[in-house]
Amino acid sequence: MRVKLTEEQYNRLLKENDKDFLDGMVNFKEIGNKVDRFVIRCFNFIRKNYTNLKQLNNVPMFSKKVAQDLVIPNAVSLVICYNYYLINNKINPEKYEGDFSEFLGEPLEFYGEFELREEIPLRGYLNGYQMGTYTGYATNQEEFLDQLEDGEYYNYDVTDNYVDYDASNIDWEIDDGYVDDFLYQRIDDQDREDLIDGVELVNK
Repeated sequence: MRVKLTEEQYNRLLKENDKDFLDGMVNFKEIGNKVDRFVIRCFNFIRKNYTNLKQLNNVPMFSKKVAQDLVIPNAVSLVICYNYYLINNKINPEKYEGDFSEFLGEPLEFYGEFELREEIPLRGYLNGYQMGTYTGYATNQEEFLDQLEDGEYYNYDVTDNYVDYDASNIDWEIDDGYVDDFLYQRIDDQDREDLIDGVELVNK
């Protein structure tokens, strides 16, 4: 069965397709999903004012500054700055003398902040006490105690198996050295589709 669209419906469909990102999940009022005149002006503004935007990991930081300068949402600025980064890698920035107008109508690639609610590995530090002996050399007991008081003992060692501790007094901190391996295992062990359902876009 064929459905014939009216000209108005067809034009509206084209307009929607020019605006949406991520299969319709994201739609900005400031930009569509293609390079337009406004995006080109933004590209030129970035090239003039933010010459250090050359690395991908710098895009989030610079996008906040661009958003403030141009008074646009940071989510929009992220898309613009990311695509500027992509285009900047296609041209030779030092020798480029154009104004990016040749990219008019080119598709914009979405770039946004995502988050996944997942476990984060921690490590804890627990303080306790165990009976033992401190050893030192002195002329009498009083001098020996003075040395211990000043931290001038020769050696120490535990002599008991019992540890006196407070289990409620544990200092927890994120295990930075294990986060990457832990996250790799968690994502690798789970179904990717289930994980995608848990990924949230922070700013739409």
